[in-house]
Amino acid sequence: MRSQLQVLNLFKKSIILFWTLWWLIALWTDIVGALAHLHFLHRSWALDTNYPFLVESLKIYSLPHAIPTLFFIGIILWSLASAMAFVWASLGLVREEALWLQRAEIAFALSLTYWFAFFIADQWVMKFDLEENHMVQGGFEFLTFLSLYIFPNPTRREQG
Repeated sequence: MRSQLQVLNLFKKSIILFWTLWWLIALWTDIVGALAHLHFLHRSWALDTNYPFLVESLKIYSLPHAIPTLFFIGIILWSLASAMAFVWASLGLVREEALWLQRAEIAFALSLTYWFAFFIADQWVMKFDLEENHMVQGGFEFLTFLSLYIFPNPTRREQG
């Protein structure tokens, strides 16, 4: 039974590491895309797709030209905050469970609100195919967050 709980604890920690890597990659692709858009990068792997898509999506409203740029900067900053929160949680994985779990809760709360903002934005610009993609990503992240509590907790078993 003890080894099963250790495996589950390792699995929970791997969830934190997974989301750390995922958010770092998401941040990287947004930054690389922005650099490509600004013509600082001219590589086949530096795709400039997110910002033009954002601009096109917002065309249904008469917004000042600076708004898409401000939104994209906000997306990058929120991705940065989410990635750094997961890095912070990952750095606590070698310490006691209460610490890394508290850090993980903060990281998940921050990054899940990112998805909530996208759900609202997708409705606002009526991009329902994109909303489906964001719902899948955000829903998967929420499910993995819940698994931290659904699976047995080794320290609670040892204390009980």
